[in-house]
Amino acid sequence: MPLVLHRSWLLLLLLLALTTGCAGLNRYAEGPEVTGPPEGSARVYFALPQGFPSGQAYVVENTTLLGFVQNNQYFYVDVPAGEHLFMLISEQTEGIRGNFEAGKTYHLKLYITPGFMSTRVYWTPLETTGEDAKTRVEDIEESRRVELNPDKVPKWEAKYADRNRKRVENFEAGEDDVTIIEPKHGL
Repeated sequence: MPLVLHRSWLLLLLLLALTTGCAGLNRYAEGPEVTGPPEGSARVYFALPQGFPSGQAYVVENTTLLGFVQNNQYFYVDVPAGEHLFMLISEQTEGIRGNFEAGKTYHLKLYITPGFMSTRVYWTPLETTGEDAKTRVEDIEESRRVELNPDKVPKWEAKYADRNRKRVENFEAGEDDVTIIEPKHGL
């Protein structure tokens, strides 16, 4: 096999391996979105409406994978009212902590910036008034809802359980900064 062809095959295999690492972890959600959170719960939206540059992130609570998003996607979770610490994992890890109130809806906007050898995904909680209120609606309208593939989640959670426990410990010990959710973020 000529050297150029051999190198082309190696490059193709490398690109294929890099692009299929998360294949099948989520899928497009089907059916209508359930209106409002169930009684005693809060709804939290995680939206990555940005189309470029390419990015992806995992959202985790303790060792439980809540969702996985890529460009122009969103998902939501209904969580029991009370204190929660969510972690956003991409090239780096970020935390958001707050007292999520029953019957309220929260919106965490994810955005992408260039990183070292990959992109970084960050998030910010949106407020319920002003420009943020408009952005909440636009983010959902401009993105496609996804949900986790339940067949793939246990393997992912087992693979990263120790690492995610350590991340939680770092946030709890104050070694990593946490963004705080406030009442102004719940609608």
